[in-house]
Amino acid sequence: MKKPYNWNNLIDSFDDCNCPYAYIVGYYLSRFDRDAYKKLGFGNMTETHEKIGSVLEISSNTLKNFRDAFDPYHENSRKGWWQRELWRFEKEIYEGFKVYSEEELYSLVCNILNNPKRNFEDFFEFDYSRVADNNTIFPDEVREIEETIILKEGSIRQIKVNAYERNNQARKKCIEYYGTNCYVCGFDFENVFGEIGKDFIHVHHLIPLSEINQEYEVDPIKDLRPVCPNCHAMIHRKNPPFTIEEIKNLLNTNN
Repeated sequence: MKKPYNWNNLIDSFDDCNCPYAYIVGYYLSRFDRDAYKKLGFGNMTETHEKIGSVLEISSNTLKNFRDAFDPYHENSRKGWWQRELWRFEKEIYEGFKVYSEEELYSLVCNILNNPKRNFEDFFEFDYSRVADNNTIFPDEVREIEETIILKEGSIRQIKVNAYERNNQARKKCIEYYGTNCYVCGFDFENVFGEIGKDFIHVHHLIPLSEINQEYEVDPIKDLRPVCPNCHAMIHRKNPPFTIEEIKNLLNTNN
C-alpha cells in the first residue's frame, strides 16, 4: 500500500495526538458512513464503536468524537463538530487519505485493528490488498442470508471486481463443529486476549472460491476450516494456495 503523499507532515503531526489509529478509523467511518459499518461487520454504530474501542483501548464515546471531527467534511447525515476547524493532525489525516479508495482504507483499518501495536510505517511496507481477498485480512465481511436454507457459496457477481456472496450460516456451522482454535497452529484468541478474543477466527475455504464459476452447496464440515489470521495469510502466500497440511508441515519444520 502506498504511503500518503504528506507522509512526513502526517507523522510529525502525530506528536500532537495520543491515539492516531483511532482518528484514522474515525475518518474511515465518517467518510464511508453506513457502508463502512456494514462492511466491518461489528453490528450497529454503537456496537461498532464499542468493539473498536476495546481493541484500540479507548471508550466508544471517544471514537464517536473522533469521527465527529471529520463529519462536517463528508456527505453524510451527521453534523459532527461543525463549529470548529480540524486540528493539525486531523487535517493531515484528512488530506493524506482523501485520495484513498474505500478498498484501500478498509484494508488499512482492518490491519490497524488486527495489529494495533504495530508501527504505523509497517502498514505500508507490504501490499496487504494483494494477499487473497479481504476475508484474509479481516473475517467479518460476510453477508447474512437468513432466508437461505441450502448453504450456497461462490455465486459470482460483477461490480468493479469479482466478489462472492458468503453465507454466514456456513461459517457458524463450521465453528460449531471445529471450535474457534486455529486448525493449523491451535491458537486460541480468547485464551490469549480474553473477552475481546472470544469467537474471533477466520474461516478458510479448502476449495478457492475463485475456482468455482457457479453456485455450489457448501458443506461446512468438509469444505471449511477455522484458521487464525497469520496462518490464513500464509496459506494464501501463493496461488493456488497452500494446503492446510503443507502449512502445518512448514510450521513443524521451522519450530
